[in-house]
Amino acid sequence: MSRFRRSIVRVLVALMILIPAVSLAMYAFNPFGARSLDPRQRVLGHGLYRVPSSSMLPGIVPGQVLVTRAGYYTRHRPQRGDVVTLFVPEHAGQVWLQRVVGLPGEWVGIVDGKVHINGVALDEPYVAAQNVRTGYALAFAPVRVPQGHYFMMGDNRDNSVDSRMQPMTRREDITGKVVGLF
Repeated sequence: MSRFRRSIVRVLVALMILIPAVSLAMYAFNPFGARSLDPRQRVLGHGLYRVPSSSMLPGIVPGQVLVTRAGYYTRHRPQRGDVVTLFVPEHAGQVWLQRVVGLPGEWVGIVDGKVHINGVALDEPYVAAQNVRTGYALAFAPVRVPQGHYFMMGDNRDNSVDSRMQPMTRREDITGKVVGLF
């Protein structure tokens, strides 16, 4: 075997050992802070999420695949309007997709189908008028968002189980930020 071929073989063998070793170390170390056991999220920092319901219509449709940035919120604060994946302990630890509406310390309510933050109507171009017809989508008494929590809602207000019906989301339960759609 020529010297060149031997060098190529050595490099390939080294890569066959090095790549899995580095991947295992990154999985264990979890540098992106992902709250998942999914290797894509722990090693690459991104994950895929297939939309199971119509709670985010009209912008995000059932069956659509989203790219999420895992662990993004371990280093950044959630902002109003962010579409996020969140861990829902009340529903057997499922991961859901919702939008951040209310931030810690704010008062969130709904008057005539418009979300109000601290008494001021929120501009929500992503909510379709035909998705705001039921009682709980038209009116909701103002509540204060506790520190360390966020008020989440689906864009399809008539068909979303969110902070209007269940406990508000703790910051540590927000698992990723949606960064792309397919």
